[in-house]
Amino acid sequence: MGWFRRRRDPQDANEILRQYNEAEAVRLAALANGATTTREQTAFVSAAGGAAELAVEDVFTITGRGQVATGTVTTGTIRVGDAVVVLRDGAPVADTEITGIEMFRKHADAASAGTMIGVVLRGRTDVARGDVIRVASSG
Repeated sequence: MGWFRRRRDPQDANEILRQYNEAEAVRLAALANGATTTREQTAFVSAAGGAAELAVEDVFTITGRGQVATGTVTTGTIRVGDAVVVLRDGAPVADTEITGIEMFRKHADAASAGTMIGVVLRGRTDVARGDVIRVASSG
């Protein structure tokens, strides 16, 4: 230690890219084996086989638009017009409908797994961070 400490050379771009590719290969292999890698996905256990779900990260109200829940779609595809059930700790809390989907300042009609979105919900419902919004079964 001291004034004459050796300075580390910065990694070259090829080495950084190689390390990224190795980490990405490990992550994709884990996903293929059914493991979850994101913090939001590990908090939930999917009870419905093919039902689309949204892990809620934040809830707020936009004047003139309504109540918005933001989060990541964990499974399936969520579409505008879907009837949904809000689940808290696995128990249903409220039923509502999706009236709009937005992602990064774009309007969308649908969003698939892995997409971060905001969904506009019909009416005022009891939704909080950590809840799961699941598309209701049509049967």
